[in-house]
Amino acid sequence: PIYLTDKEIYNLIFAAGLSTAESITDVSGRGVGMDVVKRNIEDLRGTVEINSTPGKGSIFTIRLPLTLAIIDGFLIQSGNTKYIIPLEMIQECIELSKDYREQMKGNDFINLRDTILPLLNIREYLKEEESQSVRENVVVVRYGDYKMGLQVDELYGEFQTVIKPLGEMFVNVPGISGGTILGSGEIALIFDIPKLMEYKIRKK
Repeated sequence: PIYLTDKEIYNLIFAAGLSTAESITDVSGRGVGMDVVKRNIEDLRGTVEINSTPGKGSIFTIRLPLTLAIIDGFLIQSGNTKYIIPLEMIQECIELSKDYREQMKGNDFINLRDTILPLLNIREYLKEEESQSVRENVVVVRYGDYKMGLQVDELYGEFQTVIKPLGEMFVNVPGISGGTILGSGEIALIFDIPKLMEYKIRKK
């Protein structure tokens, strides 16, 4: 048998044609349902989450990205490309030391203070070339209840970022929400952390 988690059960409300009517008729479930709400939010590159407690109520959390704004970011590099991580989603940065590498033994997670931390290797995920960096680092990011580490090469520090949309050509690039131009004239891509986490969760 297949058992659904509470969140998976809550997400059934977004299924097309779902109706809470006591009896099914020709018109029940035919109106503008929650599936339309979810589709419109996702069209804006946003997410919607449900948390519910029996007898108390439900909380619907809608998160929408900024399309053109200034945010506080953290500049990193993976391979030959620079990226921006929204600063508010970063919990900490650690060096991927020799001890951590031995601990991994080919797996994509580490034990961080007695907590299993899944890792996403950005260079492999975005098919970047090998880096000349002598160090590798992990940026620990958190979104909602989920936490993971982004395995990157260089850490450059905080960077105030003007977010610019990348245009239709890049709309469907997974894990990228926009771009910015650095003072050097280089282009840095801005990570869409929730999308990266969705990818990591699906990959499990």
